[in-house]
Amino acid sequence: MAEDTHTGRILAMQGGFDFRLSDFNRATQAERQPGSTIKPFVYAAGLDAGITPATMVPDSQYCYYQGSNLGEKCFSNFGGSRGGGEYPMRYGLEQSKNLMTVHIAMDTGMENVINTFEAMGIADEGAYEPYPAFALGAGDTTVMRMVNAYAALANHGRLNEPTVIDYVQDRDG
Repeated sequence: MAEDTHTGRILAMQGGFDFRLSDFNRATQAERQPGSTIKPFVYAAGLDAGITPATMVPDSQYCYYQGSNLGEKCFSNFGGSRGGGEYPMRYGLEQSKNLMTVHIAMDTGMENVINTFEAMGIADEGAYEPYPAFALGAGDTTVMRMVNAYAALANHGRLNEPTVIDYVQDRDG
């Protein structure tokens, strides 16, 4: 899908192969996990909370206690690396560092991160619980919602409603 960042106009969309075989549009209807594509919105929530691109963030394993039934949950970087050291926030975004993202999300407050997801149209209100796994893309959303949210980032935070049809007219105008 491609969208005009300033207007929300959908310029191109590929959501299926043949409408006669299936009218299911994978770009607008298929719910899937966004994975690491959600991370810029976690960082945006961090920026809103006062974290700056130069703020040093630990790239170390993050563990928290989930309660007596679930025990402790620990996050690590892709490939099982436990990370190490501290780096500027911007490095974590540039390198898509899981551990830094979780630290930023937890420091910002997962409720604030979820509120950012909802404000950007990635998730409906109440669709995501404030669990750290959502900061790494564990929730469900559509391609259209993610493209529209990225368009808002490119448009200085202004969110436009995605549109496909500009107007309808008959032969008389």
